Amino acid sequence: MSAKPDVLRALGSAVRALRARLDRELQTAGLRLGQYQVMRVLWERDGITPREISDDLGVEMPTVTRTVQRMERDGLVRREAHPADARSVRIYLTPRGASLREPVMQMLDEQTEVALRGFAPPERRALVDFLQRMYANARG
Repeated sequence: MSAKPDVLRALGSAVRALRARLDRELQTAGLRLGQYQVMRVLWERDGITPREISDDLGVEMPTVTRTVQRMERDGLVRREAHPADARSVRIYLTPRGASLREPVMQMLDEQTEVALRGFAPPERRALVDFLQRMYANARG
C-alpha cells in the first residue's frame, strides 16, 4: 500500500511559515499582514467602502473595521463620508499610506524570491496554476 502525500499538511505548513516571515518583514515598514492586505486593495482601488474591502479580501466586516481604525490611528488611511449613502464611508490612503507601496512591493518581491529559491520558471508557473486550481476546487 502506497502512502498518499499529505498535501494539506504541507500546504498549511508552508502558508504558516510564509505568513510569519512576511509579517516580520512588513513590521519593518510599520505594517502588519492584515494591514498590508487592506493596503493592497486600496493601492488598486482607493476610495472604496469597508464592505468592498471585506468582499475583496473574503474577511468579516468587523475585522476590516478594526483594521481600518488602527490604520487611521497610524496615519495610513482616512475615512470620508460616502457621497451617496450617509450610513457608509469611503476609505482613502493618506500620502503616508500611498508612499509605502513601492517599498512594500519590493519587500514582497524579495520574499517571493526567498520562498521560491531553487524553483525554475516553469515550476513557478505550475505552482501558481496548481494553487489557483486548489482555490477554485475549495470554493466549490
